[in-house]
Amino acid sequence: MISGFLLALPGALLPLWGFHIQNDYGTAGNFFLVLGLGVIAGGIAGQRLTRRAPLARLLSGGYFAAALALLMLAVAAPPAQAWYQSLALFVTGMAAGMMNTAVLEAVTPCYESNPAAITLTGGIFFGAGSVLAALLLAQSFGDDGATRLLAVTAVLPAMGGIFAGMLRIDLRPTDPGKAPEVSLTQSMADLRSPLAIMFALLLFFQFANEWSIAGWLPILLIDRLGLSPSTAVTLLALYWAALMVGRIIAARLLRVFRHGKILGISAFCALFGCAALLAAGSRFGVVVGLLLTGAGFSAIYPLVAERIASRFSYYHPGYFNGIFTFALTGGILAPFALGHLAASTGLHMIPLAVMAGSCAVFALVLLIWLGHKVSGH
Repeated sequence: MISGFLLALPGALLPLWGFHIQNDYGTAGNFFLVLGLGVIAGGIAGQRLTRRAPLARLLSGGYFAAALALLMLAVAAPPAQAWYQSLALFVTGMAAGMMNTAVLEAVTPCYESNPAAITLTGGIFFGAGSVLAALLLAQSFGDDGATRLLAVTAVLPAMGGIFAGMLRIDLRPTDPGKAPEVSLTQSMADLRSPLAIMFALLLFFQFANEWSIAGWLPILLIDRLGLSPSTAVTLLALYWAALMVGRIIAARLLRVFRHGKILGISAFCALFGCAALLAAGSRFGVVVGLLLTGAGFSAIYPLVAERIASRFSYYHPGYFNGIFTFALTGGILAPFALGHLAASTGLHMIPLAVMAGSCAVFALVLLIWLGHKVSGH
């Protein structure tokens, strides 16, 4: 939940930092790159620390890093310089990366028994934190309330760090705290398989779609419909809420419907929602597009992760293998690239790019389904 809170902050902070006025979209795009690099750095550091220190200590360190990041962001509003804002976002990404590594490593035994349900549950809490971040910042425009708010919220992860340090997390009686070793050669060799390539591309475009909307939606709505920054960030909270509620519904549907069918419906719903968002000329149209898009996006990653887990026996959530690392770059590079693209061509390219990415996801879902039919698996 705290990880979701941290990673949802940049999209809500851009209007607070005045990027809807100065139109420096290239600099704003660089913020997403810095955040993503922080997530990767935190994940790599977390994986190395899991071999030397208890998971509870790693989780505690992630909590304290989150508290430090929130304190830094509390004083990052203008007239703060872009380099300091980038540094604060890098620390934010590192905190999220460390916390994600610790939590995902700890839930590995549960994940192995039911990958889709466990990933959906994590996504629900992640979405709740993202909704909270957008809603709180939406109430902070027009005064210095955002600074006070972020400083106060830093108390919660700091307290969490204290209590996490007292926990004892055991993964297995015979293998506590140790992740299975997978060589880089084996991990990269997976990408030679056509099925693995399709999985990797699907996750690449899916991450890119989700985070492109999460990062640029408020700026886009302010520019396109003339909404106030507070209203635009509130609609960002609606997008996160649609993702969260969609995962709750999907978790129940998994018990009734075939997972492949849910995956296909989700991809079509996301494509239709992006089309509605692209054509929207009013607040009502935006709301409908966001609800459909969020609901469609919500189940795609958990279901694809489940299929990857069944295809590659060693895959588990604590190890960022070649497939997942490649996919993660989509979420990092897409908002960054769209920022520089918008700087030269305008913000109208953002929904067009997300729509193209949704078409790619839908096509890849069909290809994977066809591959399973042809192979008989």
